[in-house]
Amino acid sequence: MYQYLIFSGIFLFIEHVIHILGTWKFYKKLGIKSWKILIPIYNIFILLKIYKRSIWWIFLLLIPLTSIILILILWMDLIFTFFKKTNKKFFLFFLSAGLYIYYINFFKKIPIFKIENIKKKEENIGILLAMIFSFITHTYIVQPFVIPTSSMERTLLVGDFILVSKIHYGLRMPISPIYIPFTHNNIIGNIKSYISIFQWPYFRFSYIQSIQRNDIVVFNFPKDPNHKIIDRKDHYIKRCIGLPGDLISIKKGVLFVNHKKEKSFLEKQQAYFIKTENIPLNVEYLEKEMDVKDIEYIGKKNNEYFYQIMLNEKKAVDIKNLFENIIFIKKYILPIHFKEHYIFPNHSDWNRDFFGPLHIPKKGEFIKLNSKNIQIYNEIFNYEKVEKIDIVSKKYYKIKKNYYFMMGDNRHNSSDSRYWGFVPEDHIVGKPIFIWMSIDWDRKSPINIFSWKFRWDRIMKTIDGKHSYLSLFFLFSFVYLIYFLFKSEKSSTQ
Repeated sequence: MYQYLIFSGIFLFIEHVIHILGTWKFYKKLGIKSWKILIPIYNIFILLKIYKRSIWWIFLLLIPLTSIILILILWMDLIFTFFKKTNKKFFLFFLSAGLYIYYINFFKKIPIFKIENIKKKEENIGILLAMIFSFITHTYIVQPFVIPTSSMERTLLVGDFILVSKIHYGLRMPISPIYIPFTHNNIIGNIKSYISIFQWPYFRFSYIQSIQRNDIVVFNFPKDPNHKIIDRKDHYIKRCIGLPGDLISIKKGVLFVNHKKEKSFLEKQQAYFIKTENIPLNVEYLEKEMDVKDIEYIGKKNNEYFYQIMLNEKKAVDIKNLFENIIFIKKYILPIHFKEHYIFPNHSDWNRDFFGPLHIPKKGEFIKLNSKNIQIYNEIFNYEKVEKIDIVSKKYYKIKKNYYFMMGDNRHNSSDSRYWGFVPEDHIVGKPIFIWMSIDWDRKSPINIFSWKFRWDRIMKTIDGKHSYLSLFFLFSFVYLIYFLFKSEKSSTQ
């Protein structure tokens, strides 16, 4: 925490120096004494008081990005106090990211202006304050996400809009604090939305609840090749099936944790082979009536049709009972001797259905290193920034972080820890808590809004599906509408 505060203090001091260098003459023309101008934070307080802005704005200095916004607003106040507002000045100010004030401060003659002549600001700043409040909420409390892939079906569907709590597992403070608000890592293409020069040390507040086995977790993808800063890496969402210290193994597609078979749950999907005779499978009915999306037609042979479909056990039974032309429907389990090239770790003989046993590293434990497990823990040395030369001479290594093993509920259609390894604790983002909107769109053309259908049974529901607040949402919307109409009618009669 102390390191984080030190970095924040350094950033605030640099910001203070930049502010003073760009506004010194403005302060002097307003009759402010030199010693007052040089005092950090107090000089901002003076401007807030002069322009009759709320003193509460001073708290925006506590956050790097909002402090920049506050300073830019005050710079505009100064410029348009001494000079006439023109579109040209607005354009130059924003094009230079505010540094236009330096040109005025050093190269233009600034007229004398009396503080008592400054009128109270009347412009509407409600939208700006709402955006700042929304940004703070988005960054430090709860963040919205949309589910783009089917790796978590049937728990979370493509088109589910979810809210993720950042405080349940402990609020992780921003590591890259300067970025374009409401963006993550890229704007368009490979154009980054953040400045990587300023990087804060990792710091996380105490958790409300620790990660439990089978929790659904949002995290930054550890193996993201395009972004090196932890909180700018791509977001993933999976189920945590392995905690620090657990032993993971998969046999015939069945997961075992610490030698115990996982408890079956309805949402888990796997690949099924289906063979029909004489008549093809009614794919349209499956998609529209049974909400089965991942259907792959393999081919036809001698009046027999072959398919691979992602299903849970209940759907598999329903389909078998529904279609009389189905010859067989069975899980597609890879044979034990089949080697998947991209499985974790490299050079192993495992696959998605025969995996492990694999020990998940736990903070503080000592790992005995040998030729067999050096590949397994190779990535950990990168996460913990340890030189591999230092490891070669050691027989034991002390783990510095906790690690987790993540898997998608759509077990045969998920890129998860079986393929890219462990998730370090500093990559954890938060806990999904709510589905506030759900849209069933055409997966081949998601931007075609005319094909969108609202999943009313999923809107305003908790992630576990136990509680629905859709009725309360409609009630709130109705009350707000009545209030708005009453307020409009009252104002029109005055």
